[in-house]
Amino acid sequence: MITLQDDIQNLDRMVDGDTPKDKIRSQIRLISGEVAALEADYTALAQAHQDFCSGFEERIAKLQERDKQLMRAYFDEQAKKAAEIRKRHALDYNA
Repeated sequence: MITLQDDIQNLDRMVDGDTPKDKIRSQIRLISGEVAALEADYTALAQAHQDFCSGFEERIAKLQERDKQLMRAYFDEQAKKAAEIRKRHALDYNA
């Protein structure tokens, strides 16, 4: 498989040699098409990356909020248990 770099090197050899202008122009068109395809791929990948990152950030925010709610519920439950223990201790002490 010929790479873009190979095509550019071929163009360089063509320019240094006695290659007709039509062949040089053809090579330039080939390279231009490859560059355009790479630009389109880059644009699509950049958009996909942005979509992934924004979805990821939203998911992290939702998980953090869920964790906060679970921690609040846990600490509320622990506070209720502590209050119950203090209440029983106070009743036993006063008896």
